[in-house]
Amino acid sequence: MKMHIFLCIVLLVINACIVASITLKNDKAPVYENCTNPGQFVLTFDDGPNPRTTSIALKTLKEHNIKATFFINAVNYGNLEEDSRSIEMVKTIFEEGHDIGSHTYYHEDLFTAIQKGTMEINIDNMTDIIDNIIGVKPTFFRPPGGYGGYKEIEPEKIEMTEKIQKYLGSHGYNIIMWNTNTKDWSYKDDVDKVIENLNIQLKAPDVSPKTHSFIALLHDVHPTTVNNILPAVIEYVKDLGYKFVSLSECIEVSPYQGINFENKNDESSKLKNMENSTIPSINTNSSFSIQDNNSGSFSFISNIYNLNIIYYFIFIYLLLSIFLNIYKKKYFT
Repeated sequence: MKMHIFLCIVLLVINACIVASITLKNDKAPVYENCTNPGQFVLTFDDGPNPRTTSIALKTLKEHNIKATFFINAVNYGNLEEDSRSIEMVKTIFEEGHDIGSHTYYHEDLFTAIQKGTMEINIDNMTDIIDNIIGVKPTFFRPPGGYGGYKEIEPEKIEMTEKIQKYLGSHGYNIIMWNTNTKDWSYKDDVDKVIENLNIQLKAPDVSPKTHSFIALLHDVHPTTVNNILPAVIEYVKDLGYKFVSLSECIEVSPYQGINFENKNDESSKLKNMENSTIPSINTNSSFSIQDNNSGSFSFISNIYNLNIIYYFIFIYLLLSIFLNIYKKKYFT
């Protein structure tokens, strides 16, 4: 019976460790708005894909050997439910080595989504549709309008932001904000206005590539952006001495769940296909190795839960054995 008691104690300790590990996995999603190292500059695009304009952005990026990040919607300027051109555009973005992140399914700001009860649908359905198209789940998430990523001061907004960040964290996401905004959606083809707006951050006192880094916000869905704004911004940033990097290199986080990140600036890197994997290899400035192509990094949690159930059954069996031994000694000896 002493052995049974000892085993019960061991199982209780193991169970406590399991609960602690699950709690850690359910932390809030981290929020990023700049890079780990100074001198880096990241181009991010929201609201696509748009088959008529995204391809132009990709062509310009290829000409300048720049890897960007595209935060996409399922139904917005494109339609990933039924438009084959939109689907193929996402595949092309991925195959050309750019990072793909979620921007929600319907481009619904998450404060409104919480009030309507559609937050989970917007997040989970978008994760699934990206996984269905490129074979991996993203870790990068940009909330429409930034709602859920800002530091709020109103109690109601603080509560909703907390809910959003906890939910995204429990689903393997990092929240990607920005620290410079082209406002291309507003200025249209007024390049001077865009540069003037970028100057507010990039030419502020004591700001230089030696001390600062930037994540820039653009929209690949506007013809004026891809034809006029994007080329001008690229030349402007180069003249200031910043180096264009992918978002994954900027924050040193893998863009996809189940893929480890290793920063290797001195060699090109790739997504290495696992055995039986259909994910295409892509060239980026960082290296990734696929761990679990199908379930993503958060399959760990479901495995832990399954293990926990087994421990509970064993624990109950041992308790019953102890009580049975006590009962026998009391009434049959």
